[in-house]
Amino acid sequence: MIAGAVFGMLWMGGTAFADYTEGRSFNYFNKTTYNDRDWNVMFYENCALPEYSSTQWVEEGGERFLRFTLKNGQVGGCRSDNRARARAPWWERAEVKQTNGLEPDRDYSLTFRIRFVNGFDNDREGFIQLHQSVEGCRTGALIIVRFSNGFLLGSMSLALIKDSRGRWLDARFDFNPSSHFSLYLDGKKMIENQGTRREAQAQCLLHLKIRIYRPGDELATGGRESVMDIDKLKLVDR
Repeated sequence: MIAGAVFGMLWMGGTAFADYTEGRSFNYFNKTTYNDRDWNVMFYENCALPEYSSTQWVEEGGERFLRFTLKNGQVGGCRSDNRARARAPWWERAEVKQTNGLEPDRDYSLTFRIRFVNGFDNDREGFIQLHQSVEGCRTGALIIVRFSNGFLLGSMSLALIKDSRGRWLDARFDFNPSSHFSLYLDGKKMIENQGTRREAQAQCLLHLKIRIYRPGDELATGGRESVMDIDKLKLVDR
């Protein structure tokens, strides 16, 4: 976790990026936190996980990374998850939330490695979100990045989960909370300057969420298990 304002520089595509300036912190004490030596941003268990194994640290080839697992029928621990909304009888969630807030009109870039091990061929299955809802300010998400029925929503070409599943991808998520976002996978621009879903509210506190999040399905059969690995999270001001 960064202990000061801005330090260090990162070069990306010939442009200098500064480590992000931390904003106001959430009250994440006495909750499980997630950070690693090759991350510069910390996350915490916002809502109760479906089970202890929903998030696990895994080591492979000398690298340590965080694994998310979501099984069929695992209702999330947030208050809104166990009620019907948005065309779903309930919502399933394995999620961690950024410990510090972001500025509403600043350009950011989040780089990371991601591996979709299993699943992500279900309806509206998200893996990154920029949210602003906090106590005293309940409003919807600004950005949701997700696959739906195996297709990356908003992608410029036919980006299918089956073409990426099982291998590590170098990802870059560029965004301005007040206007737009873009997504790159292995250097290829998949989503370009897509607008945010709504306006950022000054009284709210912007934050990232990494998760597997999807609508429940009363008619689903089989395991419907999704597994995702995440590593090397680096957030910078652009």
